[in-house]
Amino acid sequence: MRTITFTAVAIQIQALPAVHSFGVHRKAPFSSFRLYQQPEWSDFDDFVGDKTANLSSFFAPRPPDYSACSTRQFSLGADLILSDFVGNMGFEEVTDWEYYYQDEDDQSNRKVVQPNPFDKSKPKRTRTSSGSLVRIFRAEFVGQLGGMLRAQGLDQRCLIKEFCGNLALQLAQKETESLGRMQSLLLAKDKAYQQGEWKKTASARSVQLRQDNANVATLLQELKQSPFVGMLGEVNLAELDDEWDPNEFYRALGVKPPSPDAIWLVYEYAGLSTIQAYANPAVIKRSKLPPSRGFFGNVIEPPALPCFSERADFIVKGIIKGAIEAVAQLHEAGLVHRSIGRTSIYLSSTTQDKTEAVSVFNTRRQILRVKVADLGFSGLYKDSTQSEEFCARARTFGLSFRKGDNNVATANFSIAEDMHALGFVILALLLNTLAELPNPSFQMPNTDEDTLQRLLGEIFEKDMDQFREYVEAEDIWTDLVQLLDENDRSGWKVLETLMLAREKASKNKDTQQSFSIRGLLNSPFFA
Repeated sequence: MRTITFTAVAIQIQALPAVHSFGVHRKAPFSSFRLYQQPEWSDFDDFVGDKTANLSSFFAPRPPDYSACSTRQFSLGADLILSDFVGNMGFEEVTDWEYYYQDEDDQSNRKVVQPNPFDKSKPKRTRTSSGSLVRIFRAEFVGQLGGMLRAQGLDQRCLIKEFCGNLALQLAQKETESLGRMQSLLLAKDKAYQQGEWKKTASARSVQLRQDNANVATLLQELKQSPFVGMLGEVNLAELDDEWDPNEFYRALGVKPPSPDAIWLVYEYAGLSTIQAYANPAVIKRSKLPPSRGFFGNVIEPPALPCFSERADFIVKGIIKGAIEAVAQLHEAGLVHRSIGRTSIYLSSTTQDKTEAVSVFNTRRQILRVKVADLGFSGLYKDSTQSEEFCARARTFGLSFRKGDNNVATANFSIAEDMHALGFVILALLLNTLAELPNPSFQMPNTDEDTLQRLLGEIFEKDMDQFREYVEAEDIWTDLVQLLDENDRSGWKVLETLMLAREKASKNKDTQQSFSIRGLLNSPFFA
């Protein structure tokens, strides 16, 4: 007699950054360093990617960190001072579970089954929180460097992330490597950079202070237009070992001082506003504004919200287009993010007030800057198969990768995973920000990632037409559906291309054409 067993297999998806302690309110063309020509837009059924990609360049090694962010060390007190403690960051590890019956007499005979959705012992997706791994401080450049930045009209503020513990230090190393590569491509036209002078002056900062300060100013100038949050260097905590007063630190900032094995990395200041904070219905955001009072103390109502078309134009052509551009440049630098989420895309401003662009009343795209951040899990897509979890995820889509494989199929699936994650970020952004609620207390359907994944993947079996009908059935999304339907449903095609990119990578596993998210920017949806 044959015995059938009920088995579960865990498929680790990705680590999603999550801000635990803070959640506050965040285009000119970006500087470009594409490696190959921009692909033409086509609809989802025919979309593969860039037919003109040079595969030798596609897998070529990328330059090391010539921007010196991995070697430059700032002195606390002399170069910068702490302003305040902002909060903590960690990540969530997402695990999707696949259930199947397996014949014990024939191990190759197994059938995937869907468990009862109400059976809590057989969840489809689980999340494990890392807890707090990174502390974030706001700081300000002072001294000679601060004076030089002020004279050039640059922002003196910066952000400091404290990484402590083995896992956090690994995240810091990955982030430093990835940002070093991105910034090296950004600065490629600088002659001193090309000759390696930046690294020399950064290593000898104490004796070549003025020149290295000039390099920092140049880097900050370039980062103003970049689609990522740049890194400037590290704080030299070793200088403070003898004079570090834990009590004074706690009294000043309200938190304990850094551990001896911690490292502090210094980043440009792009504000703290992310898509997570921005993705709320406009009616609710307006209702939560602090009251303003007139000359005689009377309460003044906030202004009326901009019309739907103006808000939609800002979100589609500003935020969504900027997010796709940011991820495209990351991929064109040979990197994949691997942890794109609502908190890893920052919405900044060209003005001194970094929250101005994300005001519920703002519709000016020219002051918006969209920047990707949190590259602790990033890496070269040509190294993706070094991860067993990556190979396991690929197998669920019918792709058989072995450790160390490096070909177009592995690169395409790596890129497709970023596209898939970004697709659900964009979908949630649209469903929340463009929902026309009758009043602030209206209970709208859930739009968290797990709910959207379950709706599209399980209930509607990845059928975008059925998902559209679900959205259309809600009156609060009537205008949004009309927006996505325009130009032969171009908005739905963009979402489908992103969210089902992994399926497309599997379908085209034998192609020699490389995936490119940049092709989506030619969609009529952004016209």
